Amino acid sequence: MRRAFQWIVAGMALCAAPFALAGPARAQSPIAFASSGDPGFDAWRAGFAERALAQGRGRAVVERLLSGLTPDPSIVEADRRQPEFVSPVWDYVTRAVSQARITQGRARRGEEGALFAAVEDRYGVDADIIAAIWAMETNFGTFPLPHRAPRALATLAYEGRRRAQFETYLLALLEMVERGYASDRELQSSWAGALGQPQFMPDVYLTLAADWDGDGRRDIWNNHGDVFASVANYLAQRGWRRGEPVFDEVRLAPSFNYALADTNLRTIAEWEAHGVRRIDGAAFSETARTLSAQLFLPAGAQGPALLLYPNFQTIKRYNNSDRYALSVALLARAFEGGGGLVASWPTHLGSLSRDQIFELQGALTAQGYNAGAADGQFGSMTRAAVRAFQQAQGLPADGYPTTTLLTQVRARANQTTQSTPPPAANIPAAEASAPAPRAPTISAARVRELQRLLRRLGFNPGPADGAFGVRTSEAIRQFEASVGRRVTGEATQPVLNAARRAVRG
Repeated sequence: MRRAFQWIVAGMALCAAPFALAGPARAQSPIAFASSGDPGFDAWRAGFAERALAQGRGRAVVERLLSGLTPDPSIVEADRRQPEFVSPVWDYVTRAVSQARITQGRARRGEEGALFAAVEDRYGVDADIIAAIWAMETNFGTFPLPHRAPRALATLAYEGRRRAQFETYLLALLEMVERGYASDRELQSSWAGALGQPQFMPDVYLTLAADWDGDGRRDIWNNHGDVFASVANYLAQRGWRRGEPVFDEVRLAPSFNYALADTNLRTIAEWEAHGVRRIDGAAFSETARTLSAQLFLPAGAQGPALLLYPNFQTIKRYNNSDRYALSVALLARAFEGGGGLVASWPTHLGSLSRDQIFELQGALTAQGYNAGAADGQFGSMTRAAVRAFQQAQGLPADGYPTTTLLTQVRARANQTTQSTPPPAANIPAAEASAPAPRAPTISAARVRELQRLLRRLGFNPGPADGAFGVRTSEAIRQFEASVGRRVTGEATQPVLNAARRAVRG
């Protein structure tokens, strides 16, 4: 019994040891950073530094990496205008899968064929896929990285939309520097803080970067063996399946039900029963017949149709964008000597601008189709809302947004407003009897920004269209009351500034 008690006491002492060691670190005086000129950023940085020290990061590294930082508005803008979400799909793919890049990729594959083959053999990931990701991320290691990772990550953490995520990246970057994994020169990054030729976020580097040649360093900046192996290891750990295809281009029966796209996985036999055939008329491969696939219409009913296999989804783990994964797959096919898509892109349909997507999202949500946050980015929730609207209106439910569709959504919204009073659940009763609001004292662009901020804060100002009406005024009233401001319901610069501060947290 005494021995057991001794073991318990010893165990308690061991468990207490880390806390005893951590005590002095928490008792240290806060790091005194020079002002950035932005009080909100300075407050966030001080708090983050304290949390980093509490989690065991060295004071010297925290002070060195965070000193002298200022938030970079261009980084926030880049985050909100990612080409994966705002450019027409055919523009994105055409730029990514250019003839110049294909030619260069074939040359690089030939120059380093033995290394690519060895990496493919070890990890089971197709060498052409590795080369295609290398091309997409940094144009085979030649693309300049214009930002500093500490500033980029700090800016996006402070901005607040994904604060916890970017604070995690920044903590990992501090660890990388503290452990000597990255020199000061190697902290050049993309606007998102991604590092090296494969564009790894710092936490990914710590867990998945590979030391191909066994020299004790995972050099994703200069060593091609480490670069290729790191990309392959990432895909292998995320579910890449050796020897399986990525996609097949297909043609659809004239009577095809487009609502089947982007929904459930089906076997090849089930797709064939719905009239789906390979576009070249050949039979599906025996390997493909063992898999389940999803039908993807990247440009709607009038564009290419693709059956996507599990490896397509694995590429999306690298960058969560359908068009990114499609570009990688098309580059890989081209490096092997294959051709591009057979079906043409329906460029005559045009595409919506970011502001038009904002309007579409707000209008769909107002009519009961949940398009997700009104952020101007056409993601999966907005696509599902578009498809639901199309189904309700008896239109081909391909989920693709066009100017014609936006016109139809507007018309339906006007019909609903004129024929029936809005449900009380959507528009407060007080709004119906509210007096006409005063004209805004800020520009339409700033009204639109205010509407977006209010929506992010959980209020319903209606579409983010820059038009100031009763619904936006009521949302401002609710916001003002929630933060203890005098309730006016007016769109003014002080209200916009208050909303900006509230979003930043």
